Amino acid sequence: MKGNKVEIKLNTPILIEVAEGDGAHKSREEAVSRILGTILEQSEAGLTVEWTELHTERRQKLSPPRRWVFLPFFKIDHLTSIS
Repeated sequence: MKGNKVEIKLNTPILIEVAEGDGAHKSREEAVSRILGTILEQSEAGLTVEWTELHTERRQKLSPPRRWVFLPFFKIDHLTSIS
């Protein structure tokens, strides 16, 4: 699976901090329920994913605050390969 582009739907959202407007010190938390990205590593515990798009439960697209995230398998509801 390493190197595959995937769409991941989470069974429970993860919270991320998103910068708010031009103020570098202002941020808000958003619940992410869908991730598009590339699998960097796979272990028995989960996947490390370099994300390209994040979507909220209301289908809003967010800018990723970091380049990658580790997702434990118990957080993943559906994983679809798109490459």
